[in-house]
Amino acid sequence: MRSRILHIVVVSFLAVPLFANTFIVKAVKGTVEVRRDVKEEWRRVKLGDVLKPEDSMRTGKNSSVTIVSDSKRLTVPELSIIDLSDVRELSQKEFLLKLAMENVLAVPQRDRDSIMIPTATVLHGANNGKEDATVESSLETGRMQLQGTKVLFDNAFYATSVLKSKETFRKYPELKSNYDARLTIAQAFEKLRLVNEAITEYAMLTKEDLPSPLAKNVQASLQRLKQAK
Repeated sequence: MRSRILHIVVVSFLAVPLFANTFIVKAVKGTVEVRRDVKEEWRRVKLGDVLKPEDSMRTGKNSSVTIVSDSKRLTVPELSIIDLSDVRELSQKEFLLKLAMENVLAVPQRDRDSIMIPTATVLHGANNGKEDATVESSLETGRMQLQGTKVLFDNAFYATSVLKSKETFRKYPELKSNYDARLTIAQAFEKLRLVNEAITEYAMLTKEDLPSPLAKNVQASLQRLKQAK
């Protein structure tokens, strides 16, 4: 049943046209790189470079970049990854369709539980260190992507910030302790006037061991939305 639903959602998703602008690099500080289309190679960004919607950007430590299009100006801070295809607004219909797809993808594959597939090997010495380094490198990519979602939120691209955040948490579940990023999801739903979805996100946060100031903020937001319904 899950696969059938996923198929329907994917087909519908592919039927939705994608629109996004090209950008010109107006300012570069430090190490800024671009990955073109589906290529895995990262190359340094230069002033005046033209970036396309299918490109991704990442910034190094103490680095930043400013890009502009006809109607947008975006500054990406240090240690961020952003896909330029996300720098756009979505209609509510398109957003809800993509959100439904992401929610389906997040459902565990329970039909695989009965199949015992070895997924890890005991590593020793230098190999063990390499494995740990690979995992940490992967998590750092996830952290940079979450930083990129904050850039989207701060520039009012609320729908794509939600979608990218949820995708990142699905791919890197270890990062779900990033409560600030999860709070941003709830706040983005509020901005989109999707009250029930915002309440759900705030309610899930109340179950976590949050720092006191953040816990009070979440509780206050949750009560405010419930009273406004």
